[in-house]
Amino acid sequence: MRYLLLGFTLLLTSADRTSERDALLAADRALSERTATLGLLSGFVPAFTDDAAYLYPGAPLLRGSERIRAFLQNDDSILQQTWTPVFGDVSADGHLGYTYGWTSTSGGGQRGKYLACWKRTGDSWRLAAFAGTRPIADSTSAAATTPKAASSAQVRGRADSHELIMADSAFAARSVARGAKAAFLAFAAEEAIALGGGSQITEGREAIGAGFDGFPAGAVLEWWPVTAQIAPSGDLGCTVGEARITSLNHYSKYVTIWRRQTDRSWKFVADGGNVRPAP
Repeated sequence: MRYLLLGFTLLLTSADRTSERDALLAADRALSERTATLGLLSGFVPAFTDDAAYLYPGAPLLRGSERIRAFLQNDDSILQQTWTPVFGDVSADGHLGYTYGWTSTSGGGQRGKYLACWKRTGDSWRLAAFAGTRPIADSTSAAATTPKAASSAQVRGRADSHELIMADSAFAARSVARGAKAAFLAFAAEEAIALGGGSQITEGREAIGAGFDGFPAGAVLEWWPVTAQIAPSGDLGCTVGEARITSLNHYSKYVTIWRRQTDRSWKFVADGGNVRPAP
């Protein structure tokens, strides 16, 4: 009898997760439609939480909804974009989630990629962090496969955002000590995705690692987290931070989505970012 009860519980949990995922993806699509109709200030900005982070390509890391609004209000060169999610997932308690997919501009013929971290407030989903890439010319299909993250275990734990800061900092320390490729291979989940360069989304730990095969000799990728969000269930979270490759005069910012593993460690399941001005 206990086994039947366990099986029934797991079935309900799976159904709940699918329902929560669908709700998050619907919220993401609705926000894109609202932004297309009302514009960035009236459609997009109200979706941010008060302490949200916005990573617009070429801009500094913007933290806080008021700073985000001021940035969008004062720069008339900001691209008006819509987007289409290809995947989303939620925490075990349904209070934190992430989505990623494709962005497009009104002119057509170009597309970019985005990664968003979401936080549920009451009955609605709001943006805790949003990072997009600059759209580039691309004629290939925008389809993406459904990653293995769709069936990843949800391992509950302590809801301490400092754990994520420590995991991200250890990730960064590995990059400085052993190189970026070794660090990404060590901290990426098997099913991880990365926005990366180019027009495609990089899928899978090995593919992400291979993306560093042409990394310049002697160049050091270093970064530091500045804020973190974690689900109350302690199984999913995100970090936001800044990065640099000093020898190449390259400065960037990032959003990383983390999932607690069955051994209680943290590995990232999604990573993306874009450039920022030199300090």
